[in-house]
Amino acid sequence: MSSSTTFSVTEPNVQPIATSGGQTKWYLFWVFLGCWLGGIFDGMDSSLMHIVLPDAVGELVGKSVGTAVTSQVASWVSTLFLLGWMLGGIIFGRLGDTLGRVKAMVFSILLYSLFTGLCGFAHSWQELAAYRFLTGVGIGGELVSIATFLSEVWPKKTKAIAIGCLLTSYQVGVFLAGGLNFLLHDWRQVFFVGALPALLVLFLRLFLKESPLWVATQEAHAHTELLVDESGDPIAPPTLWQTLQEKGQMRSIVVGSLAFTGLLVGYWASLAWIPMWIHSLENVPANAKSLATMVQGSVAILGCLMGGPLCDWLGRRWAIALGGIGCFGASAWLFLGHSGAFSPSVYWGSGVLGFFIGLLQSSLYIYLPELFETKIRATATGTCLNLGRLVTAIAVLFMGVVVLGLGGYGNAAFAFGFSYLVGSLAMIWAKETKHLNLTH
Repeated sequence: MSSSTTFSVTEPNVQPIATSGGQTKWYLFWVFLGCWLGGIFDGMDSSLMHIVLPDAVGELVGKSVGTAVTSQVASWVSTLFLLGWMLGGIIFGRLGDTLGRVKAMVFSILLYSLFTGLCGFAHSWQELAAYRFLTGVGIGGELVSIATFLSEVWPKKTKAIAIGCLLTSYQVGVFLAGGLNFLLHDWRQVFFVGALPALLVLFLRLFLKESPLWVATQEAHAHTELLVDESGDPIAPPTLWQTLQEKGQMRSIVVGSLAFTGLLVGYWASLAWIPMWIHSLENVPANAKSLATMVQGSVAILGCLMGGPLCDWLGRRWAIALGGIGCFGASAWLFLGHSGAFSPSVYWGSGVLGFFIGLLQSSLYIYLPELFETKIRATATGTCLNLGRLVTAIAVLFMGVVVLGLGGYGNAAFAFGFSYLVGSLAMIWAKETKHLNLTH
């Protein structure tokens, strides 16, 4: 028997929270609150740029350069943000497995808070793009950290519902981003407010302890380093690559990455292009872009809340498939059913799309951490959550060409909506995790 086989199955059988009574309930409350607040600011900071992008880039590039140049610069800024998000998810995922879930959360929040605030001081579009890249690194790391941490700490009986509720935080952040732009008409002031999450770091360090499951796994890993084989030579614990090859972990990464890529490409197109698409319609009310973003974010909260019950009732795979099909149908109704002059039904379409996006997003965040062992959970989950951002970043880079070739933002956003079906199809090859414990 190989050494990798010997030690890959020594996942410690640890209860997420060993205490009982009021202390456990209060600690779980603080855990959820800390992760939920982090998710709010993730959603807010990642959405700010979509709303203020025309104003920010227009001011930094200059009004005289024309719409084509402004759109191209905007695509470069968005692409760098997505690339930073991708790298952050992978890097902080690995840091979460090596340094701990809470430490990774703290570092990622500090990073994206600092550089969101610095966006307000940008004097050129290149400077803005650099700050957005580093903001993306922090945001990508935070989303991986909170999902992994809550998955390990929360009791299995209500874990799916808790994570579904956790994902409402991101959509609350999207809503707040629209509200900020509604109240603050200076794009620099919007970014200054986006730096507030730094205050959350103190809260996290005071109240949150490291995941007991992660701690036990680290102790088991340290113990294996002391073991020797029959000849007295040290037995090396399995490498990351060896662990990924065992128990179908690599297949899970492929399926998980495909499913989340489908969500990312479609979601980014709708989230980034809805404001510009609305702007291109006739007779658009002054605050239509902000209101549509707020409607999408607020209704997506309901979708997130439905994710947990549906995952427990239908199973993870069917909930994800349903969310993808719903996103595609809502995208078709919104972008193909509205053209020419602005109609108030745009708000309804944004809301329906937001609902299914929330459902799909929460279902995937419930599902992905359950696919992997504790020792690689953050790394593997971060990989699944962020490989698709490379595809999205490439698509955004050619946003101007795509929009021009397809005849407008609405047609382009609908075309990208087909990606939602990728996640639904990926579930054919996925394994169900509804009845599994995280100690599998």
